[in-house]
Amino acid sequence: MKPIALKRGFRTPFVKVGREYARLNAVDLSVRLINGMLEKKIVPSDQIQHLIWGMVMPEPNIYSIAREAVLGSHLDRRVEAYSLSRACATSLQAAANAAGYYNAFPEEPSLTLVGGVESFSATRPMLTDQASILLKTLASRAPIGQKLRTFFKTPIAAYWPVPPSAKEYSTGLTMGEHCELMVKEFKITRQRQDQFALASHQKAAAARSKVAPQLISVVPGVAQDTLIRPDTSLEVLAGLPPAFDHSPSGTITAGNASPFTDGAAALYVISPALEKRVAPDAFLADFEFVGVDPKAGLLMGPGKAMLRLLQRQGLRWSDLDCIEMHEAFAGQVLCNVDAVNNPSYREKVYGVSYDAGRLEEARLNPWGSSVAYGHPFGATGARMLNQAIAYLQETHTKRALIGICTAGALAGAALVERA
Repeated sequence: MKPIALKRGFRTPFVKVGREYARLNAVDLSVRLINGMLEKKIVPSDQIQHLIWGMVMPEPNIYSIAREAVLGSHLDRRVEAYSLSRACATSLQAAANAAGYYNAFPEEPSLTLVGGVESFSATRPMLTDQASILLKTLASRAPIGQKLRTFFKTPIAAYWPVPPSAKEYSTGLTMGEHCELMVKEFKITRQRQDQFALASHQKAAAARSKVAPQLISVVPGVAQDTLIRPDTSLEVLAGLPPAFDHSPSGTITAGNASPFTDGAAALYVISPALEKRVAPDAFLADFEFVGVDPKAGLLMGPGKAMLRLLQRQGLRWSDLDCIEMHEAFAGQVLCNVDAVNNPSYREKVYGVSYDAGRLEEARLNPWGSSVAYGHPFGATGARMLNQAIAYLQETHTKRALIGICTAGALAGAALVERA
């Protein structure tokens, strides 16, 4: 594919669910971020002709998050828009879609605003199956006798709403439970996970001043990410109880996992016909999306996606200046590191024989990642793309590779090159 130009964008500060953004839904966060970006005037707003925007957690009152973001913001109301969802790689998919579009139509002089949002705070509890059947029966034209029978057969406990399930529909396990299986298979110790999580917080804290230019405050008093813990320690992390496997062998805790987070992030994709008018910051040189067998590890996809991309480009890990692998869990990243460094695993499980050299875990996530920043599902991909571009600009280096695991045993990767 032809590399497609990118203009670094912005994001909201990321905050913990139920806190500073508790009264804002996904449209509110999207609109406030987009308006803030338009006020920056870093691109000609009249050239924004497309918006690709995603979210993962459904809100019943929001039919199209993308179109509502256009209509609620100061964008031209004629900007065409569509919504998408690829779990944690949603806004990476948005950027890839825009790049694919401009490869097909390079002559169109336009910009596409791509990004995503998540408001876990606005996620609504759901009816139980029994309560749903009862209400639909009562609202139907069924005979009164049938309605009464359904009413009296429904236990009182069924009226209590339940939160949206965090379990994979196909496996019945949560991501955390799947990751516990992975770290046991790869023999990733609790200490190694905690050390990686601590490093994420330390790197993110050290990079605050470098990340700050990417942030747009959307509520008074919140000008920076609130989840970074510069004062945490191995002792603090070691004292936290396991969150998924409560037996003595459980190792994943709230301290070495990414928290539920509210936030939004976006960037601009530039058509080839507009590159002379809008100076690119970087190019999306390549991308890859893959699936893995959940039985081999639900979150093992990033290693496969990144290796396939490196093979296609003829690159090695040592050719990269910045590597970020999304930290759904510290243990998930470490499993993927060990996997890509294992020739047998690469061949038998990933189906990739290419040897990209050795990936050292210390090279990963130089400015921290999702354990420290938080993880608003729909926004993380755009956060990572913006951060990769900023890192390359700050360090005057050339290449960045990002990888993201997602629900459903999927994953994505992208290669970014500085302009």
